[in-house]
Amino acid sequence: MKNCINCKVPNPDEWFYCRKCGKRSSESKFTTNLYMMSEIGKRTDIEFRTTTIEKDIEDMNRRKYA
Repeated sequence: MKNCINCKVPNPDEWFYCRKCGKRSSESKFTTNLYMMSEIGKRTDIEFRTTTIEKDIEDMNRRKYA
């Protein structure tokens, strides 16, 4: 059974945030360095935009069947 890293209360359900103190209940499993070593972390041509799920699905289907 894991305990909260801050208040040491048992955390059998492994909640991300402690139910008692409200802080993170465990250490992060992945570091920023691990992300930057991945292929997506190396890319500089990623564009972000705001869209709806419906519009995104339409765009994906258009590219898939084009």
